[in-house]
Amino acid sequence: MMEMKGIHHQQRRITRLSARTAVLAFLLSTRLSTVVAQEPWQHSHDAGLKAAAESRFADAEALLMQSIREARKAAEASLMEARSDVDLGEVYRAEHKYDLALPCYDEALKVLAKLNKSDAIEAAEALDRQGEVYIAVTDYPHAEPVLVQALKIRREKAPSDEALMAQVEADLAGVYAATNKDAEAAALFKDALANRQKLNASAGRKDDEDEQAARLFYDLGNLAKKAQRWPEAEQDFRKAVSAYGKVLGGDHPDYANAMEGLAMSYSAREQYDLAEPLLVRVLEIRQKTLGEDHHDVAVALDSLALVAMHQRRSQLAVDYYQRALKIWEKIFGPESPGLSADLGNLAVAYQIGGRFAEAESPLRRAVTNDQKGLPPDSPDLASDLQNLAMLYANSKRLGEAIPLFKSALAIRVKALGESDPDTLDTLKYLVSTLRRLNRDQEAAAIEQQFTAGGKP
Repeated sequence: MMEMKGIHHQQRRITRLSARTAVLAFLLSTRLSTVVAQEPWQHSHDAGLKAAAESRFADAEALLMQSIREARKAAEASLMEARSDVDLGEVYRAEHKYDLALPCYDEALKVLAKLNKSDAIEAAEALDRQGEVYIAVTDYPHAEPVLVQALKIRREKAPSDEALMAQVEADLAGVYAATNKDAEAAALFKDALANRQKLNASAGRKDDEDEQAARLFYDLGNLAKKAQRWPEAEQDFRKAVSAYGKVLGGDHPDYANAMEGLAMSYSAREQYDLAEPLLVRVLEIRQKTLGEDHHDVAVALDSLALVAMHQRRSQLAVDYYQRALKIWEKIFGPESPGLSADLGNLAVAYQIGGRFAEAESPLRRAVTNDQKGLPPDSPDLASDLQNLAMLYANSKRLGEAIPLFKSALAIRVKALGESDPDTLDTLKYLVSTLRRLNRDQEAAAIEQQFTAGGKP
């Protein structure tokens, strides 16, 4: 029987954006160093912050630009100007005008450099926000050095500010996680969690009453899951579920995400009886909060289908995959190769139930979609060609299987190389099928080509 395929479009990034929303970031002004404020600047600046807090962003932009002009009248470079630059960047960030926000932080940093404050807390504030904007646009190569510098300044200048230290540590850890620097990510997530725990202890608050701690447990769980450290992943996801449940409630999408991670830690260890009820609850929450046709609803359906297949409940798996496919079709379109993983797994579900004739249609559709939407040497196309070939071979349609095996083999040789395990797997099936048809000379010739380093 063909292999079940992972659902590539269901993978969610480990990196999550900062918990501070752009609008609340206007509290930045209360954390910057005290400045000798000129009255015209103070009036424009404060009015700009008020307008931003009320979501009157056009007014906020105009007033903060005016405050920058007032600051420049008072001095060639001043903390007033740097402060207005950063706050204007936050207004643009709140409006998702990231291309306008980034130059504001750059300008603030230039002003601070003129004031010999490039390593001051004011610079860390500007760098923090700039890094978060880079994260928002998934520009991790630029985000990393900016956040590294921000963290360096904070550790040197304000190590006792646990809340802001934890935030920049979490942001940088997210960048590392998104760029597969998992060891660095784990270390920083743990540092951030330690700072949150210090903050919670001083406030008389438990860790499972802190949303930021919940987020960090979730991120650590994802890293453990990626490394297949399942007991560790289970522990972290359990803590995230507990905290999110207390802080956000049992119907929140973040609670569902953490519960999904916990379910996956069970499923990976074949504890399907523990995974299934959690995934059913995840599906209920997402349908209620996100809508029936949401991407994450389809992800939950896919996860439930895989559990059902492992439990040999083929009809239930078929039902879940058919429901998921209707959503993926709306998201990707009916002819997208993004459907192929689910189509292939639907075919597996049919075969588990002994419904081999019904398995052919989704496999043929997967191959057709791949041929329309993927490069001709795509390994994914090769996988679907092989799956269809194996169905034919298992159904004693050997003559139809052989050209599909040959096509899959040619693609894998080109894309993966002759010694790749997937290539050798396809070679084995092709040779076996040829021998079943008594085409021993052809089978031997193909094996000889590989032994001699030739191409089939």
